[in-house]
Amino acid sequence: MLSVGIEDEEKWLAEGIAGIQHNAFYMHQAMDANSLREGLKYSAQMLSELRTSKLSPHRYYELYMRAFDELRMLEIFFKDESRHGVTVVDLYELVQHAGNILPRLYLLCTVGSVYMKSREVPAKEVLKDLVEMCRGVQHPIRGLFLRHYLAQVSRDILLDINSEGEG
Repeated sequence: MLSVGIEDEEKWLAEGIAGIQHNAFYMHQAMDANSLREGLKYSAQMLSELRTSKLSPHRYYELYMRAFDELRMLEIFFKDESRHGVTVVDLYELVQHAGNILPRLYLLCTVGSVYMKSREVPAKEVLKDLVEMCRGVQHPIRGLFLRHYLAQVSRDILLDINSEGEG
């Protein structure tokens, strides 16, 4: 019976990875075409794969790392978009329209990191906003990984805040 559960989990992981790869492919095409809305659409669909409750923490980590790698590319795209006439504030507002809460929060953290690095507003305010929103995820594994992602993307910013004496 245990082997059936492991086989099922392997299948669910493979399906999740395939979903991430599929949507990441179209997200990259949209980014190459400078299509912000299409890029956001596919990135939200990609991040929807992280909404699963079927995986153990170990398997969820594997899925998360695939999405994490793609989110790094998206962060670079957001930095470039802010140089091409779309303000970071507009990006921050735009990602708040993602359909599901988990993809929305990952996108907010990604844009939020670009927003904080831009120094258009105090990083402390944006970070406080993001931390409060991330607390809303009730599922223990999904919440843990989301907060880990926020810590990763804001790591350099936290060091800057601490060295400046703001925090």
